[in-house]
Amino acid sequence: MRTEPWGTGLLIRLSRAGLRGVLPVLTRIPSVSFSFFAEDGLLSHLCPLPNGFYVDVGAYHPRMHSNTYKLYLKGWRGLTIEPNPDAAAAFRSARPRDRHLTIGIAEHRAVLTYHRFRDATQNTFDDDRADIVASEKTGDVPIACMPLNDVFEEHCQGRHVDLLNVDCEGRDLEVIRSLDWRRHRPTAVIVEDFEQFAAGASPAPYAGAIRSFMLARNYALAAQAIFSFVYVDREAFRRDDAATGFRLDRSQLDRLAAQ
Repeated sequence: MRTEPWGTGLLIRLSRAGLRGVLPVLTRIPSVSFSFFAEDGLLSHLCPLPNGFYVDVGAYHPRMHSNTYKLYLKGWRGLTIEPNPDAAAAFRSARPRDRHLTIGIAEHRAVLTYHRFRDATQNTFDDDRADIVASEKTGDVPIACMPLNDVFEEHCQGRHVDLLNVDCEGRDLEVIRSLDWRRHRPTAVIVEDFEQFAAGASPAPYAGAIRSFMLARNYALAAQAIFSFVYVDREAFRRDDAATGFRLDRSQLDRLAAQ
């Protein structure tokens, strides 16, 4: 059963009460997190600037369990991508600066069956995964899917993506494979990787499919939050600060560039 990270419920209640001016102040406190595993706290160590741009794939909810909402309150904007049509109105209400897309991400354009459950965190395009979900099923719906590269080309309008967040219930490798990494290089990437997490107890170093994919594209592993792994583009350390949403020169991560 999911529980809210410390501070999330308080901030949501403050927001509903109309005290929106309090939220930007509280987001500067590192211990206040909206993420499920405090991934947004790890991002604070990359020294985010107030004008970054993100693409959030599998965004789920505009605030709760969100790795990008704290950045939104800081001044960021971007694309939130969530195939669950029930979430669209909440995203457009709570995050008007963002563009919300009710689509799925796949390696090829297609219309796929989206399985929905009472516990919406279990919703999935994976037929096998749907068969073992314990939550009560509420129905299936056809959802248009497209490669991530098409999303970048059609909806980012040439804007550099500072953060790519991917949380797609076991389909994360397919999602990142659908991006042209030679053309598009997000400064930071958060991706859920159950395979790498399970290998954590292995006595020998192990690189699963997602980690091997990211390392082969010259990304360095910067942090881990349970199932979530944070990667940073080594090439970003050579970019001008104005070209990224982070001040990597202040982040104490410069050693990653030399690995």
